[in-house]
Amino acid sequence: MDDLFFARIDDLCARADRGELAFSSFLNETEAAEAERYLRSFGRAGFLFLGGYPGAERMRLFVFPEWREPDPAAADECIVPVLISGGGYVKLDHRAFLGSLVASGLSRDVIGDIVLQDDFSAVVFFDSRIAEYLLTSPDAPVRVGRDKVSLKKYTLPYGFGRKEDYIGINTTVPSLRLDCVVSALTSLSREKAKSAVREGLVQVDHVQERDPDRTVSDGAVVSVRGHGKFRIGSIGEKTKKDRYRLLALKYV
Repeated sequence: MDDLFFARIDDLCARADRGELAFSSFLNETEAAEAERYLRSFGRAGFLFLGGYPGAERMRLFVFPEWREPDPAAADECIVPVLISGGGYVKLDHRAFLGSLVASGLSRDVIGDIVLQDDFSAVVFFDSRIAEYLLTSPDAPVRVGRDKVSLKKYTLPYGFGRKEDYIGINTTVPSLRLDCVVSALTSLSREKAKSAVREGLVQVDHVQERDPDRTVSDGAVVSVRGHGKFRIGSIGEKTKKDRYRLLALKYV
């Protein structure tokens, strides 16, 4: 992250210290992880990352003033879910929805998660001002891909969330070092896995990690550029061959 990114976080903190509820634009997972690490580095409390629903990937940083208890309901003030529905004749995917929105002139940082509901519709989380524009302006985009679409404000049902597909991985590793784990998850050789880490191609919990000696623990999210994203499910006891049992999920 560059200095401007952290300067914006400092500005949010300053506004909160003046008594305002301050919030950022939508951040990706890496930006959110870096922002949290920065805030905790100087003992800042009273902040939340919210994306409009539990488990969101793209989230906004909310910094609360001293008088206000951090509350997830704050997201209702500036994040609005909108259902975008096609005609049912053209299959629409995540890329089609995002591409059409960005092509219409919207900045990526005013768009949160795009959660597909079926082959023809998606719930998209917007900054509240953008949502109002899309729902009321005659100039709002009316097509996604080759299909005409309709937009309406959406009320999230109980248990709303992303439908994730994944492949289970059951393997063993000689060590819990990051290079060993990356090698097992991607089928790269140990040396290539170590090089990938040192070259900055690996993230642990959405933060770039260049130390191949780092220990990987249960629940960690490991992303390897060009090979996908994995979540470490559990690390079991050693086998008779003195190797750790490793259960993981690869997101597809």
